[in-house]
Amino acid sequence: MPPSIHPVHLVTVLRQKSLTPAIVFLTSRRSCDEALQAFEHAPDSLPPARQESITAVLDELTASYPSLQDHPLRKTVTTCGVAAHHAGHLPSWKIAIEELMRRGCLDAVFATTTLAAGVDFPARTVVLTQSGVRRDQDFTDLTIAEVAQISGRAGRRGKDSVGFAIVTPSPYMDLGVLIRGLTGRPEPVDSQFIIAYPMILNLLKAHPLDHIQSILAKSFAQYQMNAQAAHLEHRIEKLHAKLESYKPRECSDWLTQWSAYDQATRQTAMKLHARRHHPPEVRARLPYLTPGRVVAFPRFRGIVLRRYRSRGQRHEMVTVLRTGGVVAESPVADIMGVIDRTFDFAPAPAFPWAAPEALSWLTQQLEDLPKHLPFLTVPPAPDEGEGELVKSLGDLFPCPTCPCRPTCAKEFKAGNTVKQEWLHHTRTVQSLRTGLWHKFQERAEILQDLGYLDAAFKLTADGEWARLIRIDFSLLITELIRAQAFKDVTPATLAGLMACIAYENDRPDSFPRITGALASLVATARRMTEALAPYDDPPLLRADVGGLAERWVGDTTVTWAQLCRTTSMAEGDIYRLLSRTLEYLSQVHSLQATHPDLATVAAEALSRIRRGVLEELP
Repeated sequence: MPPSIHPVHLVTVLRQKSLTPAIVFLTSRRSCDEALQAFEHAPDSLPPARQESITAVLDELTASYPSLQDHPLRKTVTTCGVAAHHAGHLPSWKIAIEELMRRGCLDAVFATTTLAAGVDFPARTVVLTQSGVRRDQDFTDLTIAEVAQISGRAGRRGKDSVGFAIVTPSPYMDLGVLIRGLTGRPEPVDSQFIIAYPMILNLLKAHPLDHIQSILAKSFAQYQMNAQAAHLEHRIEKLHAKLESYKPRECSDWLTQWSAYDQATRQTAMKLHARRHHPPEVRARLPYLTPGRVVAFPRFRGIVLRRYRSRGQRHEMVTVLRTGGVVAESPVADIMGVIDRTFDFAPAPAFPWAAPEALSWLTQQLEDLPKHLPFLTVPPAPDEGEGELVKSLGDLFPCPTCPCRPTCAKEFKAGNTVKQEWLHHTRTVQSLRTGLWHKFQERAEILQDLGYLDAAFKLTADGEWARLIRIDFSLLITELIRAQAFKDVTPATLAGLMACIAYENDRPDSFPRITGALASLVATARRMTEALAPYDDPPLLRADVGGLAERWVGDTTVTWAQLCRTTSMAEGDIYRLLSRTLEYLSQVHSLQATHPDLATVAAEALSRIRRGVLEELP
């Protein structure tokens, strides 16, 4: 496989073949940035007229987005007519690149697959340089929907009569993935609907409990689950027909009857086999080998401490105390005879199977025994056969004398497989039909136990204000408020904690040092998270992330450029973190009626966050 094409050479060829403007999809943000950096040393630049048109568009947008004025990539975009577009850039810069492409000012944009969906961003040509994409810490193949989205960007309505999707060689290209993506059916759309605590409170605020099930039944999630249930019900009908083909039998539920009989047969047969494994004279001694019995071996005598069965061969074994206090294991078959002498002691449940005082006393008694002691006369054990198996199980099951027994034994394996599949699908259908409602009931009972709902599932005073917190991890935030964790909190500390809760990426980065107040509040939140673990999934709660929001809110003289230099995060990621922090703070600010002090602190944090680039977009 040849190496990947150099980005400058790729764009040059696209220009020569009149295949621009083009979107070149790469595997990662870093690849996009490196591709754009390659043009800084390119020998050719755009004609002055095109550079002026790009500058005019950027100047026009700068009036709405001041951060474009001194953007570090502005010069490269203006002189070379290419750009990078990925989630690491500010929204204002991405809007500028999209507008330049719409007006035909750029020849190529190097982008990640995030550009493929949800953006009206067509081009004459799309270039696929990959068959996989980086997700979190690993690469995965592109889905059929992603390949369709990427290739669907080729061709501009009203400008191109045909669009081009080009696949370039790469050491990591799997053409099979792209072929499946271009010819296969897209993956089904799955509902992301979840039963969240705020949703429960708001539904119960507007509707009585007995109306909720019908409301949930109208959701897209329930529609999809009903479709799955209908498919399984069709399968259940076929399995039921198969089960009917095994009738008639003497038993109404012969599969259950035979399963119990077969299991009892195996257990009884195992016991009989273990007993028949020894000769009759050895089996005859077993009832006499109780703790404290003196037994004789070929070269020594001992006192039985316990009798057990070996794990592997299931042989009958004894643990005996020998002269000198030695505890040894011996097969029952090695015993020469049972002596007519026993010693009373209390057995222990673990090695050495007797208390130290008892072992010392038994050792002394064993040494004091006379040399000649009479043996017990043990009657021979009766011969056992298959008749005992039938006799032992005949009172419990009719199977040993049932005329259907040979047929049941022959058909049980296949019939039981069908029955187990039938039972599995039946339970699954029941879960699909009622799963959302049961989840709602389960979480409503949790809210009831925590005091947000009363016995009649009506909102309590806490439930009335808690329903206004409509964000992820709302239960954690409301419980922190109830626990007075935010008493005397500052705007910077509050913003820092909200950033810690909102951030969900565990990628290692460097951040500003947090204050002791924020560290203490994060520790409190972690303890609360542990207490709520049975009720809700915990947030990541990275304390270091809070340092960014804490500094941005705590020191209003810090500029955006200065804040970006304090961390290794991309500025687009910083923007999203602070935007989510804004969302969380706005939810807390909505509690003005019930928690005016906390709402005032949240309002101050909101006003401090909304400055610089965070004022450019609504």
